[in-house]
Amino acid sequence: MKTAKFSLLFASISLALVATACSPNSPTQVAVDPKCETSVSTYQSLADSEGQTINLTGIVHGVFHGESQLGGFFMQAPNAAGAVFVHDSEMIGTVTVGDQLNLTATVQSGQGHWELHQVSDIIHCGQSAVTTQTLTLPVASDASLGEHLFQRVRIDQDLLVIGHYQLARFGTLDLASERLWTATQVVAPGAEAAAYSANNQAKRLVLDDGSYTEYPEQIPYPTGGLHIDNPVRSGDTVRQLEGVLVRVGQNYHLHPVTEPEFIATNPRAPVPDIDGGDVRVVAFNVLNYFNGDGQGGGFPTPRGAANTTEFERQRARTIATMIALDADIYALMEMENDGFDQHSALADLTRGLNEAAGADVFAYVSADTDRVGSDAITQAIIYKPAQVTPVGDLLWTTDGAFGWGSRPPLLQNFQVNASGKQLAVVANHFKSKGGCPRDRNDANANQGDGQACWNALRVETALELAAWLDTNPGGIEHDNFVLLGDFNAYKQEDPLTALAGVGYRNLAHDFDPDGYSYVFRGEKGSLDHVLVHERMLSAVIGMAHWYINSDEPVAFEYPLENKTTWQQEHWYAPTPYRSSDHDPILTVIDSTQLD
Repeated sequence: MKTAKFSLLFASISLALVATACSPNSPTQVAVDPKCETSVSTYQSLADSEGQTINLTGIVHGVFHGESQLGGFFMQAPNAAGAVFVHDSEMIGTVTVGDQLNLTATVQSGQGHWELHQVSDIIHCGQSAVTTQTLTLPVASDASLGEHLFQRVRIDQDLLVIGHYQLARFGTLDLASERLWTATQVVAPGAEAAAYSANNQAKRLVLDDGSYTEYPEQIPYPTGGLHIDNPVRSGDTVRQLEGVLVRVGQNYHLHPVTEPEFIATNPRAPVPDIDGGDVRVVAFNVLNYFNGDGQGGGFPTPRGAANTTEFERQRARTIATMIALDADIYALMEMENDGFDQHSALADLTRGLNEAAGADVFAYVSADTDRVGSDAITQAIIYKPAQVTPVGDLLWTTDGAFGWGSRPPLLQNFQVNASGKQLAVVANHFKSKGGCPRDRNDANANQGDGQACWNALRVETALELAAWLDTNPGGIEHDNFVLLGDFNAYKQEDPLTALAGVGYRNLAHDFDPDGYSYVFRGEKGSLDHVLVHERMLSAVIGMAHWYINSDEPVAFEYPLENKTTWQQEHWYAPTPYRSSDHDPILTVIDSTQLD
């Protein structure tokens, strides 16, 4: 404490001496310490000085003192041609923006650039103006954000929030000059996708919070602090950005020196309004709905909630979402694969829906088996008996790709009560893009074309699905097939192209071309789809995504882990928002137009 006070006193005396020396009326001239005039060329030779002790003069342009922040400050060359980060030390004490300092310290690499450690000498050289660089996204093709490392920068343009996966953990938000698409959602896999992804990188950076704290108690974003009723959604606007740029891994982070302004330009929207039709069908990935042993215990399970409290939070949100969508048929993905008896996850969810509806409005399709396939999760179908009636048994196949990779598709034929016409709903969940084969020669390894791994298996799955439906399973005598669910493939990827080639039309092309259901690493796209046989396309009234999940912070999900008591309470509500990581898709059909 004494050292810090001494430093402040010394700085004040230095400033007074400099002011006297520069005054035109001063009777005497006070010499400036020669070290304060150290050549700025030293900044350009830092790479050759790693591990060495050097002498450097600079101007403080960003202060982040203390362990709760970055533990130091940034200092730029007098001509702003270079910058370093200086770690706090008792010798330095507290500094403010504009202080000009001469330091003797050791050079080390860090945060993508150069840092000064172990300060052994300090001279306060007065006050100087701080230079702020203006930064515009996207950066030019011949430029890089790396050219601005540790510099103080200002972004005069509005940026958009594109992702918030690490908001609760590190206080960061992904920003870009526009919303970014996953490449293979909008362009063909291969060279075109690679170029598109590279262009995305030039448009983005990360807004950090000036801290290394993990799971901080206070999340500063958006303005007013994060709350379930004050979300920061992908698509919201951020402006008045000024701070210091660092590199974390392959990403560039901006630590702000002024408070950013947030504008809710992508507010929560009601359920899509699709008029007409007599059958409403929903595809919804419910994010591992596991109800323990079905009797109030049995947690944790292989997936999903860790305890009863988390499950009840998840359950309430799932039910709220499904009630709001008011569908006649729901195809659900990531349900616990524990059969169909009264203790199953499917039975539990249906009971919850009926409790919310106030009557026996809902029922579920069942079969006499304990499991469908061998995976921990499966699909499920819930329906309204007043609107539709199951015709025949619940069907699936475990042949080929469905026996070891993709989950067996669930098919249920229905008759629409009002019209007497039939349609068959097929719930799907293809193999994911994770857990890549280690052998690079494996056809399912990542081919570097933007489709990630297991693409060959997903194509095989798509073709085997179509071939199975061609056999008219269960004696179905129509082609009114609605294929829906999580295909783990974006719109322009090979599995969707394969299904299009055998007569199944992706409704997004006709009704929601800009729709998406998932945000991954700040890029939006749709892993979830609704396809119909081309012979029933004319019966489709409309289709739309409901953006209640992918644009909402992951912090709002039901788990309690790594959250304070306040966060557990104020980041949650029994409403649809962040009920899952995928958005549901609503499709409306006029069954009178079916063959």
